[in-house]
Amino acid sequence: MVEQVTAGIYTRLSLDKTGDGLAVQRQESACRDLAKRHGWTVAEVYEDNDVSASSGKERPEYQRMLADLESGSINAVVVYAWDRLARRMTDLVAFIELQRRLDFDVAHVTGDVDLSTASGRQTAYILGSVAQGEAERLGERVSAQKQQRALMGIPHKGRHRLYGYDENWTPVEPEAAIIREAFTRRASGESTTAIARDLTARGIKTVSGRDWSSGVLGQTLTKHVYAGQVTFKGEVVADSIHPALVDLDTFNAAQAELAGSSAGTNTRKYLLSGILRCGHCTFPMKGNPSNKMYRCSTTYGGCGRLSVRIALADHWVKWAAMQRANMKPSRDPDPRDYDAEMAAADDEIARVQADYREGIYTLAEAKPLLEAQRQVKRDAAKAKARAVPRLNHATQKYLDYGRMNLSQQRAFINAHITDVIVGPAVSRGHQPFNPARFECHYPDGTSERLERPADDPVEDV
Repeated sequence: MVEQVTAGIYTRLSLDKTGDGLAVQRQESACRDLAKRHGWTVAEVYEDNDVSASSGKERPEYQRMLADLESGSINAVVVYAWDRLARRMTDLVAFIELQRRLDFDVAHVTGDVDLSTASGRQTAYILGSVAQGEAERLGERVSAQKQQRALMGIPHKGRHRLYGYDENWTPVEPEAAIIREAFTRRASGESTTAIARDLTARGIKTVSGRDWSSGVLGQTLTKHVYAGQVTFKGEVVADSIHPALVDLDTFNAAQAELAGSSAGTNTRKYLLSGILRCGHCTFPMKGNPSNKMYRCSTTYGGCGRLSVRIALADHWVKWAAMQRANMKPSRDPDPRDYDAEMAAADDEIARVQADYREGIYTLAEAKPLLEAQRQVKRDAAKAKARAVPRLNHATQKYLDYGRMNLSQQRAFINAHITDVIVGPAVSRGHQPFNPARFECHYPDGTSERLERPADDPVEDV
């Protein structure tokens, strides 16, 4: 009696630009005809449409097919061509070893390879090597093309348009306004999670029509093209030929906040968690909901010797930040004209790019000239950012503190106070709380121990 062969058809296309899946449908039709000629029953179709086999990323349907082969649900594979199965030698070797162990049949529309013989396996390895070589050469050509376009200031166009721009990189309102708002709020220290939640609450959707998540927003805020820059392999290589949506200072400030956030998109539950530090061990203190205290906790590595009431600490540190918000910056103006330096660099970059298009420079000659001017511009932008007192979104609205959410309030505090050292209790019995327990450290390098104002009514906050 002839054993019944239960086949699975595997189809794959690396890039489906139209999204209609017609290519994989054609593969499936040809594979069904081949299975019928062999007298096999098709039990399952595994379709990895718009999935590359050379990138190293997981192919879900391919993995499901391998699992079904292991379980015995299917005992044959039909595929249009060998490179639909594998375009990397590592995947090919693993597949052939699986076939040798399970002894299942494999049929190809473009010509079968007998994996049961040494000659057949050798042919398969040759075909796999050719497929991998073609994939690598294609990758090199695509990479070179992307680099050339990036050096000319043309951003890479992904599968979907970038929020705030249309397909031709023309700003789209009101999306562009949302992007500017998000960068400004993140630059002020507001968490990515809080911003994403606010956008969702306001009914603002992503390009795909979904709610904003902290992960998606965090990735969006790292796109240099919003600041008029083009990157290649993570490095800024040119200024974009398309309009920027945010200024470079705001963009850099947002990147600093993103990089400095140890928890990434985490939102604090208490105003001063991590800002208050124990006066004995300098370890950050955390809010404790059970007794409404900020504590130096041994659980997180502290000494456990200090605690202070949340309401008292929030009141006095907020008061200190309010006082600092009213202070005028004392820094002397810088005599350098940073804007003129950056404009001159832009003019030189435009000249070199124009000469390259005219054929005056080769790509090898233009690259160092462009990079030198871009470095001049980057240095001037950094010097400008250091020289100009930073304006904080929350600072400009400090009178609206009560209407801010917790993340915005923390941004306001952080704009004016770097940290607060909490000393041991200095009040006993029924005496009013003494704010001298708090030593505030400020961004300008100064510090002070708080004192209750003489005209302040004594209250137990």
